[in-house]
Amino acid sequence: MDYEPELIFRQPAIADDLGRAAAWCRFNHRCTPAYTLVAVAYLVDGQAVVLLPDLAERELDFDEGPILQTATSALEFLGYRTSLSGWSRSSPGTIVFEASLSAHARLAAIKCFRGRDLPGLE
Repeated sequence: MDYEPELIFRQPAIADDLGRAAAWCRFNHRCTPAYTLVAVAYLVDGQAVVLLPDLAERELDFDEGPILQTATSALEFLGYRTSLSGWSRSSPGTIVFEASLSAHARLAAIKCFRGRDLPGLE
C-alpha cells in the first residue's frame, strides 16, 4: 500500500485547518443542514499540499457548490493549493476530515476570515 509519511505527519494540522474552514462555511451558510467537510490531500513536488475539499455526506438535499466555493477560498487564504492543475502528483491522495473545534476556536476562525474579501455573506 502506498502512503506519504509527510502527509500523515501533517494530517492533524490539515484537519484543524479544515475545521477552521468549516466554521467559516457554517457561519456563511447558516440555512444548510449539518454536513462534514473533508478533503483529499496530495503532497506535490515533495512539499506543497493540495487540498480538494468536498462534503462527506453523499445524500445531499441542497446545493453544495456555494459551500465548497467558500471552503476553497478559506483554504487558499490559509496557504493551501486547491487544484492539481499544473502539478504532478507525487503522493497518493489521503482523505482528511475536519477536526472538531471548540466554540472559542470556531469564533477565532470566523474572526480571522472576516474582512479578508473572501466569498461569503451575500
